[in-house]
Amino acid sequence: MGNRGLFAALVALAAFSASCSQPGDLTPESAQMDSTRPTESYVRQTDSHGLPLPFVNKMAKRWNSSNDGSPYEPCTAMDESTAAELGLDPGSVKDAAKVDGQTLRGCEWRYIDPEEWSWSAYQMVADYDSLADYKNLNPTFNWLESQNLESRSVGVASLNSGQCFTYVQSLDSGVVSGVGYAGLPNPPLAEICQRAIDLTEATIDKIPE
Repeated sequence: MGNRGLFAALVALAAFSASCSQPGDLTPESAQMDSTRPTESYVRQTDSHGLPLPFVNKMAKRWNSSNDGSPYEPCTAMDESTAAELGLDPGSVKDAAKVDGQTLRGCEWRYIDPEEWSWSAYQMVADYDSLADYKNLNPTFNWLESQNLESRSVGVASLNSGQCFTYVQSLDSGVVSGVGYAGLPNPPLAEICQRAIDLTEATIDKIPE
């Protein structure tokens, strides 16, 4: 499966996982190391700006040639104030990748209100050419009307009645922001998609174009 098809499959997988979820700093010299080449003594713990990840990263290939098209890091972009704005629990953050070297790079969160523990959110990065190209190659997604946020085109799609995500281009990568609801009956899809749009809007000023 090519990178594009794999990304589409991983988006769906991560969204499913999110919907079903229940309630060492680098020196300037080491920051220049190639993060795609693991060593026994070096596992990167910071984003491209030197901010520490909100968890201990044990995956030497977390950054790799399938997700290095943008320096954007969802796990550090979601600071406490942004999480509070969205109603997310910053303490619930976890790495979206399940295995080392995975295409996707990002994080998942739960909502902080116990009454909203059926909701979950995620944001991921993977290399991709453009929104138009991604839509053309994934016609089976239920593509909804695109949004314009901060003068940028944002694609909106649903995977099923309990899943919705957005796509915004960032340099040579796509940033996918999704929200899922685990439970029946599902809320209106418009409500789920609005939460995904809100997540995108809250972080889009940090996503390089």
